[in-house]
Amino acid sequence: MALRFGEGTAVRRTGTDGLTVDGRPPVAVRPSRRPVRPVSRQVPNTCREIDCVRHLLPRQVIAAAERRAQRIGLGAERVLICADALTEEVYLAALAASLGTAYEALDRVPRAACPLSDQELIQAAAAGLLPLRRDGRLIWIVAPQGLTARRLADPRLSPPKWLLPFRLTSSKELQRFVARHTKRALGERATRGLRIALPLFSNAPRKKGWRSWVAVGLIVLADIFFWAEPGTTFGLFGALLCVIFLATATLRLWSTFFTEKKPRRLRATDDRTLPIYSIICALSREAAVVEDLVIAIRLDVKFVIEADDEETRQALASLELGASFEIVTAPAFGPRTKPKALNIALPLVRGAFTVVYDAEDKPEPDQLRRAVAAFYGGGRRLACLQAALTIDNTADGWLTRGIMAQ
Repeated sequence: MALRFGEGTAVRRTGTDGLTVDGRPPVAVRPSRRPVRPVSRQVPNTCREIDCVRHLLPRQVIAAAERRAQRIGLGAERVLICADALTEEVYLAALAASLGTAYEALDRVPRAACPLSDQELIQAAAAGLLPLRRDGRLIWIVAPQGLTARRLADPRLSPPKWLLPFRLTSSKELQRFVARHTKRALGERATRGLRIALPLFSNAPRKKGWRSWVAVGLIVLADIFFWAEPGTTFGLFGALLCVIFLATATLRLWSTFFTEKKPRRLRATDDRTLPIYSIICALSREAAVVEDLVIAIRLDVKFVIEADDEETRQALASLELGASFEIVTAPAFGPRTKPKALNIALPLVRGAFTVVYDAEDKPEPDQLRRAVAAFYGGGRRLACLQAALTIDNTADGWLTRGIMAQ
């Protein structure tokens, strides 16, 4: 089920044997203080996706990555990349060389080379698959996700015929290509998509129709009646407010009889069964607190910033973010709102679950595990969770004290 945040709604061993990426200088691999020892070929390996980089890293690092990959059900290359043992570009260049293909940098690829429409191109970023026309023929650009790299590296498996020929690229490279060439489409989808698809769920301004004239007429009549009978008007107005309050309270009380069973909390969850989480953080002029947020979260994270927010961009760049973090620039189209920023990042996420954080949030270490347990135990109708807030800056002013009291 696709979710959309609508308008106003809440819901590096330097020296890689000359390995380059499209003619660019070699990307450095984090050096190891221990001497590199060759891997014994007698040792069986279950993670063929990292056979192409075994000679670049110490044996202990490779073994630890394989153990971790088997425990969490992901490819070992993702473990190495997220652990900052090597960059995604170096890995994919090595994998491409072992497969007899090449790494494709998309920074100089024109929009005309892709036969997809803008909306289809946005979907290509999430799928990790992009068709390009080169010299009159169609080639496929693959950004490996999940266990795709393992399947490509397994000699017992061969790519489907429709995928040939193919080249490899990184997810960030593909998403930058999409964002660069679909700015207007992304902006329109983020600001107007919900209003077009589900107008009743959107709080966007509607065109003036007969309802507007009826409202104006009622206001005029109420004004005339107020000047004629002010005492009676105040009495009727107070009675109307009481009816609204009682109706709201009755609705809340009535809804308690229709709630589903309380979500059960899973005490132990196998890491292999945990889903991929995507975190979206909409930032605007948040350079002062962004470091605390980065320290608090370490997953598939999308930071969405405005195009002219150079201060926050520099603050993020100074933190040397790892492979799990990505900066998404919201196109200068439509209003500068949080729902728009979230909708910009939504087509680019990889996770089965998505969580939204503000810049000042410091989530508990087990918050996402508890959320998964609530989703798994909450039934099919459960689509959204709201975590309880703990305000820890009540000394800042009366506003934070009021929020804490609420």
